[in-house]
Amino acid sequence: MNKFIVSLVMGLSLVSVVHDSPAASYPEKQIRLVVPFPAGGPSDFAARTVADGLTRRLGQPVIVENQGGAGGAIAAQTVMRSAPDGYTLLWSTASMGAIPLLQRSPPFKSLNDFTPVGLVGRFAFGLFVHPATPAASVAELTAHARSQPGKLTYATGALSEYLVATDYMNRTGAEMMRVPYKGAAQAMPDLLAGRVQVFFTPLGAGLPYARTGQLRLLATLQGQRSPLAPDVPTLEEAGVRGIVLPTWQAVMAPPGTPASVVEALAARLQEVLHDDATRSRLEERALSVEAGDGKRLSQEIAKEMPMWERFVRDNDIPRE
Repeated sequence: MNKFIVSLVMGLSLVSVVHDSPAASYPEKQIRLVVPFPAGGPSDFAARTVADGLTRRLGQPVIVENQGGAGGAIAAQTVMRSAPDGYTLLWSTASMGAIPLLQRSPPFKSLNDFTPVGLVGRFAFGLFVHPATPAASVAELTAHARSQPGKLTYATGALSEYLVATDYMNRTGAEMMRVPYKGAAQAMPDLLAGRVQVFFTPLGAGLPYARTGQLRLLATLQGQRSPLAPDVPTLEEAGVRGIVLPTWQAVMAPPGTPASVVEALAARLQEVLHDDATRSRLEERALSVEAGDGKRLSQEIAKEMPMWERFVRDNDIPRE
């Protein structure tokens, strides 16, 4: 009899431990995915596509919350200060790794301060100009921007767009005036109207307009030509060498999020990214799906930090 009671107590204790494990009942409520850009841009589209897939697999709604501004620092701060319970997540971009180098009071010291959930993929970038701009090639754009300093304007809707435009100007001697926007979705109408002339942005944002002649795509920024625009040269082929821009997109959680919760999220994220319909939607917007686990994401972040340090130093970008 005593053995029976002991066994019963041990069994109930085991059930209690399993029940109390964070992943055993996760998720029990809505999850918010904080995106560091306004609605309508490339990253927002990718985040919403992934959120839809996670909603179906987790059985709870995953709601996108847009918090644009400060190069992603506002969104990062929100997630950094959130409870580490898996109910607030960050849609992170590679360029956010430069935030600690660009702000006097950054909300984090490294993106590895967050808990990585998984890598989603990488955006292909393009150099777009309004068709009235007197440049049918990168060489012509550079020559015009050098001969008439400050006459051309360029849009920036994300930290990555600002960084690559700055690097391009410093490498070529081109001088253009920056016009900042909260996101690509806000910048695109002004580019289409000719109120700004130049925009380095993900291909998915501008390619539909380039195909109809409303914009001109001068170059892509990856190491090889994009299958979405195979006739367009890379920036290196066009004569501008050395610009390297990490463009990954990923999902992260607050510091201290339980491993069991992260593992549950990571497993569902992998399922979403291996779904054919989801992959097609993302790749149509020039996001090359590259599902990777949290360990790989952490390695990418660590590897890129010295690159961001050199980038900021070589381009003499001041802290704000």
